[in-house]
Amino acid sequence: MKASRVITQARVLLNDPDKVRWTDAELLGWLNGGQLQIVAVRPDAKSSTVDHTLVAGVEQTLGAIGVRVLDVIRNVGGRAITLVPRDQMNEFDPDWYSARPGPAIKHYMFDDNAPKAFEVYPPATAGMKVRLLQSVVPTDCTTLDSDVDLVSAELFESALIDFVCYRAWAKDGDVAPDAERAANAIATFMHALTGKSESDKATRPARK
Repeated sequence: MKASRVITQARVLLNDPDKVRWTDAELLGWLNGGQLQIVAVRPDAKSSTVDHTLVAGVEQTLGAIGVRVLDVIRNVGGRAITLVPRDQMNEFDPDWYSARPGPAIKHYMFDDNAPKAFEVYPPATAGMKVRLLQSVVPTDCTTLDSDVDLVSAELFESALIDFVCYRAWAKDGDVAPDAERAANAIATFMHALTGKSESDKATRPARK
């Protein structure tokens, strides 16, 4: 889906088809902000599978574009990796943090409070690689001909239109009708998504 599709429909709602009040660059900036907000609420809206290089030890983190760990699938070229609750690991072996590195990762731990981080057992040797699924930062739309960078972007079309209109009306929020329109638009945007707590519950790593 092209950015122009979102911007054109937003301009209809904003009653600005001739680009008198808002420039394309301004509306594109808000569209990009909408993409980021969608991924924050719905991490599954932009994900990728990558071969991730581990650092030495237990504690690991995603790269710069990673937003949230969705799953740590397997050792690259090797065995599958299973999700284990940290409490279970602590009960099984309170000293697991200081265990010797092994030839492959067997388990990983994940904490909702640190979505970019995960822990591995046994501790990794620097340079080991795991295949993982992560939510990532979408690419900005720089022109009207740019593609919206979300998975199944058409499903988020209405939400993006609402977000662009919200930001436009919020800019003129000192005028009562526009302030009300902005509030309605952001409420509709959030309602179109699942809500962050529910989406995190649906997309966080879970034992299969």
